[in-house]
Amino acid sequence: MSGPIDATHPTAALAGAATLAHLLGRVATIDPRLAGYRGPMDARPMQLAELLDFHPDDGVIRLHDQRVVILSAAAMGLLRKELIDTFGLATTRRLLLRFGFADGYHDAIGLRDRGAWADPMEGLRTGAVVHALEGIVRSRVRAVAFDAATGRFSAEIEWRDSYEAEQHVHQYGATESPVCWSLTGYISGFASACFEREIYFRELSCAGQGRPLCTVVGRDAAQWGAELETFRDDFQGRGLGQEVERLRAAVQRRLQAVAKRERAVEKRERELDLLRERVARHATSKHFIARSEAMRDVLELAARVAPIDTTVLVYGESGTGKEFIVRMIHDQSPRAEEPFVSVNCAALTETLLESELFGHVRGAFTGATRDKAGLFEVAGNGTIFLDEIGEMAPALQAKLLRALQEREIRRVGGERTIRVNARVVAATNRDLRAAVAKGTFREDLYFRLAAFIITVPPLRDRREDIPALVHSFVQRTAGRLKKDVKTVSAEAMTALMAYDWPGNVRELEHAIERAVILSHGTSVTLRELPPEVLARKRSPGTGGPLSLRTQERDLIRRALERHDGNRKRAAAALNISTVTLWRKMREYGIEA
Repeated sequence: MSGPIDATHPTAALAGAATLAHLLGRVATIDPRLAGYRGPMDARPMQLAELLDFHPDDGVIRLHDQRVVILSAAAMGLLRKELIDTFGLATTRRLLLRFGFADGYHDAIGLRDRGAWADPMEGLRTGAVVHALEGIVRSRVRAVAFDAATGRFSAEIEWRDSYEAEQHVHQYGATESPVCWSLTGYISGFASACFEREIYFRELSCAGQGRPLCTVVGRDAAQWGAELETFRDDFQGRGLGQEVERLRAAVQRRLQAVAKRERAVEKRERELDLLRERVARHATSKHFIARSEAMRDVLELAARVAPIDTTVLVYGESGTGKEFIVRMIHDQSPRAEEPFVSVNCAALTETLLESELFGHVRGAFTGATRDKAGLFEVAGNGTIFLDEIGEMAPALQAKLLRALQEREIRRVGGERTIRVNARVVAATNRDLRAAVAKGTFREDLYFRLAAFIITVPPLRDRREDIPALVHSFVQRTAGRLKKDVKTVSAEAMTALMAYDWPGNVRELEHAIERAVILSHGTSVTLRELPPEVLARKRSPGTGGPLSLRTQERDLIRRALERHDGNRKRAAAALNISTVTLWRKMREYGIEA
């Protein structure tokens, strides 16, 4: 028996029984009902002592001078799976056929030399008994015939409880072809040794196919005819050693290819790390709603100025999405792989903001225990975003102007100048021209910052974006809160369209979040909206509230004009169906 083998293998079962018998001080004899074969040849019960030489104290078990070990069937199943996953079914099948053939052949030679049978026919049946003792499979010889004069041999054997089929089904499920490969090899090698001629067995049906038992047939080489060469190639071929060497070379080539790929991946890793943040921001930008012509113009301006290395000033009320525009400019610029740093000029005092922008040296002021680089240095060749630039103190404006003009800064308390190369993009919700006129903002700084101005319109001036924004916020908020809210009622949408939204997109998002939280069904209704939305307040100086019908009619007209009368595209822009659009057009007397 070639080792190692699993606990269902003969050696393992016999060795375990022998060791247990040794420990209990009993005679180790296999029960004749399980192991003995009594037939025409008058075989006697097989005794473990006749088969095994075991030294439990030394940890050595031998079967006819070959050392064997005990392994679990599950472990052998995993090894079998590893072979299949690595080398494929065809190669693994040939390997296990050859392994089984060598195993069976050596077992038969060893048992024959110990006088375990009187003739080859008894030897074949003894092999079936040994297989059962091994725990590999229960064998029953249905029919066997051997003509010593002509050398013709044929046999039909059935197997039950094949460990190999059991493990294959456990790992892969039922298969189309028989899978007891090592067992088929074993019986072929055992029979060849018993009858001293080439004998090959083939499995016709298998428990691995979902059958109740496995069936194999065996014949001598001459009877296989044209199939003989196929059997010889499967069972002998280039030899097990050559097959292992071939597979080892294949594995080595695969490992070399993997190593080469890993080196390429490692080489690109740094670039990928720099790009990940940019890609993530671009993915997020796809959620930005821009259905209105005004907002599309803003995005086009941002895309055009992004590649040009100039300062940009973004105007817009709070909550309109100024920071998104600034990030878009950075992401589409040649500086995209460099840092993006931002600071809110209204959130810090003058002293702290100066230190944040330009840095400081140790001892420059109380608490300055070490040198600190400013954001201009941190940004490097990237972009620095100055939010709420209109709130910056006049003294600090002069230092910022020098940084923009001379491309150099000086840390607070420092004596040497530091060259900087960051691109400056600023944003404000204040009218800087009016601030210049009042003397609260430097005119020269204004013109330096305002080399390219982008004005983000308030939500009330781009009401076409409201339906799409509402549906997007409902979907995202419902998913985050795990609520089954999917739609907004027509009345609620009309109220949302009528409101002026002084807080712009941010206020709309909060209003939808509140409505989703309060909603009891799958749709947001009027009663879930904030009170100020229901009151349909309008901004001062707009001439009082417009009727909902008037606003709805105007929205439909603008949508149709923008899409050249195309109802399908206009309905999509308004987030309504073409049927609803057609009905509204008839109601308001609108021609396409």
